[in-house]
Amino acid sequence: MKSLVKNVIAKTVKLALLSAIAVTPISSVFSQKAKTTSLLWKIEGNGLQKPSYLFGTNHMLCESDYSMPQKVKNAMSSTEQSYLEINLADPNLGKETQKYMFATQPLSSLISQKDSIFVDSILQAKLKTKLKQVDNIKPMLIVSSLMQTSLPCKLISFESEIIKTSQAANKEVKGLSSVEEQYSFLDKIFKPADFVPYLKMWSDEELKKSFNELKSAYLAEDLKKMDDIMAAFYTSDPDGYRNLLPVRNHLWADRMPAIAKEKPTFFAVGSGHLQGKEGIVELLQAKGFKVTPVFN
Repeated sequence: MKSLVKNVIAKTVKLALLSAIAVTPISSVFSQKAKTTSLLWKIEGNGLQKPSYLFGTNHMLCESDYSMPQKVKNAMSSTEQSYLEINLADPNLGKETQKYMFATQPLSSLISQKDSIFVDSILQAKLKTKLKQVDNIKPMLIVSSLMQTSLPCKLISFESEIIKTSQAANKEVKGLSSVEEQYSFLDKIFKPADFVPYLKMWSDEELKKSFNELKSAYLAEDLKKMDDIMAAFYTSDPDGYRNLLPVRNHLWADRMPAIAKEKPTFFAVGSGHLQGKEGIVELLQAKGFKVTPVFN
């Protein structure tokens, strides 16, 4: 059980990000100059002595496709610290995460015996485990692990590379949210009652189609399209969508000004958090900051 828990943690800790996923060559994302938008934004004015930056990340992509864009390297080198959604560089992260990954009720007690058999068959086929072995783990985390089986490559994240770059330059890495706060959103975003319907509704092919739609939007640095995709996914659960993006956007946008005024900072959050009237870009602009896209 301990080894299984560690495996789930390793696969799902980046779920703290809960946003856009892309699995194509990331270097090509930045080869086309967007006219009005970007994944990298410069934050200036309103009392800031030096600019800070806001970057929309991919949380999971194929390792062979990874390349850090030069404009992102430049932004990181000109700032003094990095802030991710949570502090993924914390050596105690795994231990801390374990406190919040377990459900209050076993999953098997919330679904029918017929559905338990269905779930068990999927878990054995995709994760080589049984329902009873993950029965007390939050359904959202199980779903995340199942989703990753659809990606035919070794995964890497921008966050892990941001950490390496920051640490190599002896710069601190911190988090906009605590692990406790981030995981508190899991049950609000994905309810146990959604688990079985989700598995029955989304086949591997349908998941890949969704990934490709997000990929295309990311390649075009089309933040509005990414927001539209996420909103459509949560059409039947507007509360889930609000907790996925807008609620956390407000939390982070409220915290970022004090952080940026203390030190010029490189902020990196899932790209789905940037766009829209309640996206971080517009929320910071409403607070009096000049927030402008950075092109190649």
